[in-house]
Amino acid sequence: MSNNWNIPKELENKIRLRDKICFYCEKEFKNNPKDKATWEHIDNNAKNITESNIVLCCNSCNASKGTKSLKEWLESEYCKKHRIKEKLAIKP
Repeated sequence: MSNNWNIPKELENKIRLRDKICFYCEKEFKNNPKDKATWEHIDNNAKNITESNIVLCCNSCNASKGTKSLKEWLESEYCKKHRIKEKLAIKP
């Protein structure tokens, strides 16, 4: 996975150490199109790239979220089906 988002190398390394599974659905990353790790900007409109706005998630979650706000996406059928809101609620 290449870094096309101009994420500083130090921050990229920190996120890679933190996010070993999909941040949203907790699926293990695999080397197939659906389950591969992708960079996700939690707030698509944020001007700064920060640790609290960047996560690694599976391609399925990233594609499902698209340009939706996090709030809007968490109410989607995709998130309900994968119980994503529940999983995020228990994260520290």
